[in-house]
Amino acid sequence: MSEPGIPVPRPATGDVLHLSTRYPAEDVEVLRATGVVDIDGATAFAEALRGVLSGDARQVVLDLSGLSVLSTHGVVALLEAGHRALMRGIALALVTGGNTAVDRMLHMLDVADRFHCADTVEAAVAPARPTRLPVG
Repeated sequence: MSEPGIPVPRPATGDVLHLSTRYPAEDVEVLRATGVVDIDGATAFAEALRGVLSGDARQVVLDLSGLSVLSTHGVVALLEAGHRALMRGIALALVTGGNTAVDRMLHMLDVADRFHCADTVEAAVAPARPTRLPVG
């Protein structure tokens, strides 16, 4: 029992951040995040993003479709990752897959337009189709 005026800690939800990487194509790295990116998981999330962006991949896809929570701390890590990718010439794409927790936070903070977003990892890594030049 707590004293009046002293906040009681939130009960732990048991949700944690899980990160995994895969390489679906040459020079492409996918970082998949599932679980929760809140104040507790944001540091590990940011460190993982820095690690991926310091590698040899020319394209990095962040699959956020499995997140149940994306806090402002996680969005700050994404903004930092976007800046790092830009400075290193790495194509960065986010996959939200219609995840309302992610989409809502990106739109609420008015930063969704700073990222290239795709519905699936496959769509994010699809090679650009060559355009045909007009003949004549």
